[in-house]
Amino acid sequence: MSAVAIALVLVAAVLHAGWNLLLHDVDDRHASLAVAGFVIGVVSLPAVLLDPPTRVLGLVALSVLTHTAYVTLLSAAFEHGSLTIAYPLARGTSPLLVTLGGWLVLSEQPTYLAITGAILLGLGLALVGGAGRRLDQGTAVVFALLTGTSIAAYSLIDASAVRQTGPWGYVGVTELLVGVMMLVAIGADTRRLRSSIRPGILIGIGSLGAYLLVLLAFQRANAGQVSTLRETSVLIGMVASKEATGPVVVIGSVLVVAGAVLAAL
Repeated sequence: MSAVAIALVLVAAVLHAGWNLLLHDVDDRHASLAVAGFVIGVVSLPAVLLDPPTRVLGLVALSVLTHTAYVTLLSAAFEHGSLTIAYPLARGTSPLLVTLGGWLVLSEQPTYLAITGAILLGLGLALVGGAGRRLDQGTAVVFALLTGTSIAAYSLIDASAVRQTGPWGYVGVTELLVGVMMLVAIGADTRRLRSSIRPGILIGIGSLGAYLLVLLAFQRANAGQVSTLRETSVLIGMVASKEATGPVVVIGSVLVVAGAVLAAL
């Protein structure tokens, strides 16, 4: 994995942790995500017009469905659990699935280090999940695991798409359509939308910046390596949240970081 790809993913991890912290703390997550989707669509409009993703319309449709599932499940996980439990599980369940999917779908051959790293990451997140169940956050654990599955799905879809079209125009179209889906989910409630403008804008900017960097990294490295290294956002988010964590969660986080580093080599 090149130094440029690693730098792109690490900056994306910081941005991703930041907007997830904000989403965890807002009162109306669905309305904020609807605003965020429209913000991304408007900001990306020039790229959409200059380089519309017409060659991958089928992948656009699949991406919209999986991204909508992702934000809906993530919101539910945050509603039922703390960020230090829900976020690591939501982000960390995907690398094993992405590595396997990259092998089967994209014909990417994972290295032994990548496999070892993904296994360590899985062990670390198993510790975090066990801690969540002991803290009576079992519902959050389930939603977070489902969120990780949706992350794996859209990562493979999007990694394939950006090899055939420009990343910015592709993200602009998909995120705008996700915003429309979230708007339908809240019944186009203008009062809720108005009260969510500020957090929605910040979430949209953070989300767009983070995912554009990831898509650029997808063009330079294997999907499994990129998706695993970006899980360093787990540790960043846990430290930034300042939530109390026990030793089991700390050990699990160390395994997450070690697995991410190995998988990216």
